[in-house]
Amino acid sequence: MNGTGETVTAGEVVSGWDAGTRANFRQKVVVARHNLHERPEFSDAALAALIERHPRDMTDFCTMGDLDEGADSWRAGDPGDRSGAELMDSVRKGKLWINLRRAMTDDAVYRPLFEAMVADMKRLNPGYRALNHESGILISSPTAQVFIHSDVSETILWHVRGKKRIRVYPAEAPYVTDERMEAILHLEQTEDLPFDPSWDDACEAVDLEPGMFTAWPLHGPHRVQNLEGLNVSVTMEIVTPESMLKNGVLHANGVLRRKFGINPKSADTDGPGAYLKLVLSKASKKLFRENKPMPKSERTFDIDPDAPTGFRDRGAA
Repeated sequence: MNGTGETVTAGEVVSGWDAGTRANFRQKVVVARHNLHERPEFSDAALAALIERHPRDMTDFCTMGDLDEGADSWRAGDPGDRSGAELMDSVRKGKLWINLRRAMTDDAVYRPLFEAMVADMKRLNPGYRALNHESGILISSPTAQVFIHSDVSETILWHVRGKKRIRVYPAEAPYVTDERMEAILHLEQTEDLPFDPSWDDACEAVDLEPGMFTAWPLHGPHRVQNLEGLNVSVTMEIVTPESMLKNGVLHANGVLRRKFGINPKSADTDGPGAYLKLVLSKASKKLFRENKPMPKSERTFDIDPDAPTGFRDRGAA
């Protein structure tokens, strides 16, 4: 039983989901439990093996600066021919971040877990309809962080190892604006946002330990700070009919502004006008090709488990 007297529902992965969490899901920041941290797929040996077999063109090796340096301090590195175990050792001692994109979605070992997670979320939330899911694995250092950004998809963060704090800000101005989301959706900029430290007064902070997961409303700006230990998390990005419509309206507003000189005032998703904008958005993507801005891809350091930070800047002695 939970605190409300309702029986906690146990799924294959999700270990608790009550009526209050269900009502707030996708509307507010919610926190619940899972059992991924008990699975052998997230041991050191299993993760090292995954790093070795996961396609390198789907893997990001990065480091970053301090909070006041922001996203401009984010830079890419070269893993060389290091083994998965060596790369894990480097992450454990350094300030590194490994993103195994689509690992949960595509890898044969992890795909069954991913399917169980999706099945649990659908079963526990009647009426929840996902059009598409994409899920990866993040492995990061005790001192790593991810700067404030806004995802275009709905997001769930499943925490597996270590401790981290996620701060989620309201999905409204000044934290994020419709104009900023238009630019992101038109691929004119990455999902990074400007940041004012005073905004922390308005955030909702969640400290995640193994076995916890959290979700927040669409476009909610957020940043992540690791607190302790080697951190492992699973990210899940979801396209729903609601997110597709909202993004379609914002994208269509951008088309009207950029291509036709019209300045739409509303980003509402109610009424037939919103669906007309969704049609316009889809049609414009076929007519006008846009190149996605990529994070910095120049490799400025080499991962080295013998270095005090787990890597060596190129050009350093």
